Amino acid sequence: MTELLGADTQRPPEFLAELRDIGAHGGVRQVETPLTAGDGRRLWISWSIEQRVGADTILAPIFLVGTDVTRMHESLESALLFRDIAQNSPLSILITDARRKILFANPAALAMSGYSAEEVVGRQPRMFRSGLTPDETYNAMWAAHGSGVSWSGELINRRKDGQVFTERLSISPIDDHDGQLRFYFAIGEDSSRQRELETRLALVTRSDALTGLHNRVGFVNELARLTRCPAVATAAATRIAVVHIDIDDFESINRTFGHETGDRLLVEFGRRLADSVPEADAVARLGNDEFGLLLSVPEENSGDSYDELSSLLLAALRPAFVIGEQTFEVSSSLGFACFPADGKEPGELLAGAASATRVAKRDGGNSAARFDGQLNTEDSERRQLLVELRQVIEKRQLLLHYQPQLNLQTGALIGMEALLRWQHPEKGMIPPGRFIPWAEESGLIIAIGEWVLGEACRQMREWLDAGLPPIKVAVNLSARHFRVANLCQSVGEALARYQIDPQTLELEITEGAMMLDVATSTRTSEGLKGLGVRLSLDDFGTGYSSLAYLSRFPIDVVKIDQSFVRDITSNPASAAIVQAIIAMSHKLGKIALAEGVETEEQMHYLRRCDCDEMQGYFFSRPLPAEQVSALRSAGKRLALGSNADAAPPTVLLVDDEPSILSALNRLLRREGYRVLVAGSAEAAFAVLARESVAVILSDQRMPVMTGTELLARVKTLYPQTVRMVLSGYSEISAVTDAINKGSIHKYLSKPWDDEHLKSEIRDAFRTWRERFGRDGD
Repeated sequence: MTELLGADTQRPPEFLAELRDIGAHGGVRQVETPLTAGDGRRLWISWSIEQRVGADTILAPIFLVGTDVTRMHESLESALLFRDIAQNSPLSILITDARRKILFANPAALAMSGYSAEEVVGRQPRMFRSGLTPDETYNAMWAAHGSGVSWSGELINRRKDGQVFTERLSISPIDDHDGQLRFYFAIGEDSSRQRELETRLALVTRSDALTGLHNRVGFVNELARLTRCPAVATAAATRIAVVHIDIDDFESINRTFGHETGDRLLVEFGRRLADSVPEADAVARLGNDEFGLLLSVPEENSGDSYDELSSLLLAALRPAFVIGEQTFEVSSSLGFACFPADGKEPGELLAGAASATRVAKRDGGNSAARFDGQLNTEDSERRQLLVELRQVIEKRQLLLHYQPQLNLQTGALIGMEALLRWQHPEKGMIPPGRFIPWAEESGLIIAIGEWVLGEACRQMREWLDAGLPPIKVAVNLSARHFRVANLCQSVGEALARYQIDPQTLELEITEGAMMLDVATSTRTSEGLKGLGVRLSLDDFGTGYSSLAYLSRFPIDVVKIDQSFVRDITSNPASAAIVQAIIAMSHKLGKIALAEGVETEEQMHYLRRCDCDEMQGYFFSRPLPAEQVSALRSAGKRLALGSNADAAPPTVLLVDDEPSILSALNRLLRREGYRVLVAGSAEAAFAVLARESVAVILSDQRMPVMTGTELLARVKTLYPQTVRMVLSGYSEISAVTDAINKGSIHKYLSKPWDDEHLKSEIRDAFRTWRERFGRDGD
C-alpha cells in the first residue's frame, strides 16, 4: 500500500488511523490528503477506502480509489480570498444574479447606502434609485449590458435616510462556461465630495484670484454666451462692444515699489473700472495689467456711443490712486471691437480689441482706438517673420533649451522641460511668444513639433552616450500637433531611432487643447500611453480644471500654472487653488508639478503643501544642452534649507538578493532619497537601531524570516515607519493577512515597473509625513 500511495508522501495521522480501523473492522471510509506529484505540484486527492468481509470471515484486500479534487480546493481558497478582499475594500461591491436580485453587498456598499445586509439581499438595486438620474443614463447602461459589455458612469442614488448622493459605478455582466449570463458585478464609490470640489474649483478658476473679477476664461465664456444668445444675434438695434484696457507702463510701478503695491493698485483699478460702468455685462482682469469689459451698445449712432464710452472710461481711470501712503497717477490705453461687425468668435473679438489697444499704445497711450480690419495683417516686421518661419528648420535656426525640474521633497534633479528657441541670424534670439502663435495659425507648428520631438530624443541619446543616467525630458505638444492622425507613429519612430526608454519621454498638452475634441484627445492620449510615454497636463487651473477630465485622460503629471504660484505666499485665493489642485492630483494618483517658482518662500510653501515637483528661475533658467550636461555632471541639487524638515527622506531596502538591492538602490538614489540597504532581517534590525528611517521596503521571500514577519516586528519596535513588502502572486494570502493586521501599509508585486515603484515610494513618504512627519519627531 505504501508503494501505491507514493513512498515520499507523508500521510496525515487521520489517514493512517482510517487505514488501521478499516483493516481491523472492514467497511468503507472517505478521506482527503495532499499528495506531491512527480513534477513537484501539490495535489489534493479524495480517497475512497473499502474492505469487504468474505463468507469465511477472512478480511478481503483493501480497495482504494483516488479522485483529484485539487481544483475544488483552489476554488475554495479563491472564494475565501475574494471574501477577505471584498470585506476590506473601501469601494462598494454589489453582486446580483441574472434577474438583478442582490446576492452580496460588502460593508462599504452597506455603509454608503445606510442599509443592513438583511435589508438589501434578495432585493433589486432599484431600491437605491432617487429618481434624479436621467433616463438616458439607464438606457445607456442597459444597452451596454444587452451587448454583453461593461458600463461605467454615475448614478444619483438615495440613502436609507433619504439623503441623495452621487455614485460612480462600473457594472460588468458575468457569463458561465456556456456563455449564459449568470451574474452582474458592480464596484463603485461615492463621488459626491469630488463633484462638490470640482464645482468649487470651477467657480474659483473662472475668477481672478487677486481682484475677484472674471479672469480670461470667465470673460471669454461670458462673451461666448452673449454672442450665441438668440436675442442678441437677431437684435438689429444692439451690438456687443468688447473693450480691452491696458495700464500704461505698469511694470515700472512693480519694479520701483514692489509687487505687493502693484497688486493693490490692480485691485483698486479693477474696482474703479467696474464702478464706472455698472451696466456692463462683464468686467475682467485678463492678464497682469490687462482688463476687459463687455457692454451692449445701440447700433444707432454707434460711433458716438464708442466715443462717449471711451471718454467716460478714460476720465474715470485718470484720477490718482492712493495706495497706503503712496499716490499713483496712471494712464490707460483702450481698444474696442464690436460683435458682429469685427468678428463672430470670442477669441477673434478679443484679439481685435487687443490689436486696437496696441495701436493706442503706439500713439503714446492714454487714448482709445477702434479695431481696423487692416490690423489683421499686423506690421511688416511680423509679416516678414512669418515668411522666414517657413524656412527655420531647413536653415537650422531652431534650438532647444532645457529647464530643470526638481523633486520638491528630496531636491534631486529628476527631469527637464525642452523649450523652443529661434536663433535668428539678424534679430538674435527670438522668444517663442513672438513666433509660436503665428506657427499655430499657419499650420507650420506641425513640422516644428516634429523637429522638437526628434531633437529632444537625439539630445537624450547624446546624454546617455556620455555616461549620464537616464532622465525624464518633457516636450510640449501644440493643439494642432496633438490632433495629427500619425502622432503616435511619429513618437514611436523617434523613440526607436534614438533607442530611448519611452518612460523617460513626457509629452505636455494644455487642458484647453485636449478639450477641443474630447473623443480624438482620448484616443490619442491612450495611444501615446500604449507606447509607454508619460503625459502631463500643462497650465492646469486656467481652463476647464475638471475632475471629470482629469480622470478621463491617462494623465501622469498635473502642472500648476505659474499665475497661481506667483502670489501663493500672500494671496489666500491663489493658495487655496494650489492646495486644491495638489489634493485633487494626489487623490487621482497623479504628480503635481508647480511652474514658475522664483523665490525660496514659494518653494518652501509648495513643499509644505506636499507638491511633488517644481521648475522655475529659483533653481535655474532654461539652459542650452551643454550647460545642462555640466549641471548634471556636477550633481547640483535644489537647496532645501538646513532645518530637520529639509533632511533627505530615508528609505530602507531589505532583500537577500544583491542584484535586486543594487537595482532598487540605483533607482531611488536618482530620485534623491537617502537609501539604506540590508541583506537580511538581522541586518535590517541593526540598521533601524542606528538610523532614523521613514519608509521600509522589504522582500517577502527571505531565509530565516519572511518580509511580513520582519515588518510585524518592526511595527512594534518602530511604529513611526511606513512598511511595504515586495511579493510574488503566490504569497498574496500571507501579505493580505499582514495588511489586515496593519503590519504593512501596501505590497508591491514582482517584477516591478520603475515608474509605478517610484510613485508608490512617493506616496509612502507622503503617508509618513501625514502621520508622523512635520510634527512627528
